[in-house]
Amino acid sequence: MRILAISLVSLSLMGCWSSGPSSANTPQEMFRYVILNPIPASVTNLQGLGDTWQGYSLYLRFNASKADIDILIAQGFKLTMWQSVSGRFALPPGYDRFNPAWNPGTIPAKECYEMDVQNGWTGSGTHYLVIDRSSGTVYFYGIGA
Repeated sequence: MRILAISLVSLSLMGCWSSGPSSANTPQEMFRYVILNPIPASVTNLQGLGDTWQGYSLYLRFNASKADIDILIAQGFKLTMWQSVSGRFALPPGYDRFNPAWNPGTIPAKECYEMDVQNGWTGSGTHYLVIDRSSGTVYFYGIGA
């Protein structure tokens, strides 16, 4: 019973049972810590939220030039199928604070990528991208333990 109680407290503190994201980090801070630092000049319309406590679970969306999208992918992302990553892009209840609404599933010609990562916020994590090349829109989901 004690182990269950500790697990429930841990889940609660991680934001798993909250009505929204727990991170106080700005989208710019999230981007710099887990994607690229410095933020490329072409990155605009950066929005993001998530949870950051003993790891992270982050959702970011932004626009970028083709060249900067290619630089991002070249960090080691591997092409994958939408079906294998679509569940990662489902926002938890209380997290849809994006304007316009978060909806990577509606991109007609999606490019999807994933990559295992280590960074200043995690020793073991995975990052996912869904890219709409026609608009230069990039959806990012990252999770780290």
